[in-house]
Amino acid sequence: MRVISKEQQEEAGRYAMKGFAIGAAQWGCVGLFATTLASAFFPGFRKTPVQNKFYICMAFALGGGAHLSDRYMVQFERRGRAAMLDETTRQRYNLIYGDRDEQERAKAALKSEATA
Repeated sequence: MRVISKEQQEEAGRYAMKGFAIGAAQWGCVGLFATTLASAFFPGFRKTPVQNKFYICMAFALGGGAHLSDRYMVQFERRGRAAMLDETTRQRYNLIYGDRDEQERAKAALKSEATA
């Protein structure tokens, strides 16, 4: 989907940031759980400084956030494409099966899209 207006750009950005926040929270918890398990069962990992353990959790969170942000952005684009396809299909249906006024509006809309 082509992002055209500033509002659409902002909406896409907000949706992607929502995905990032959700992914960072999910995978941050996974990282925290993994470091806790590793500390409990591996004596070598127990000796690792707290800063390095935090870095491992942070890496999990950033990676998960980036991954889910990308997935949300793809979903946003697909929804936009589906909406554009539905609108075009509706206009063509009105052109073929609609009454005279609907046919004229659909023809005008299709001509304006073709020139854009």
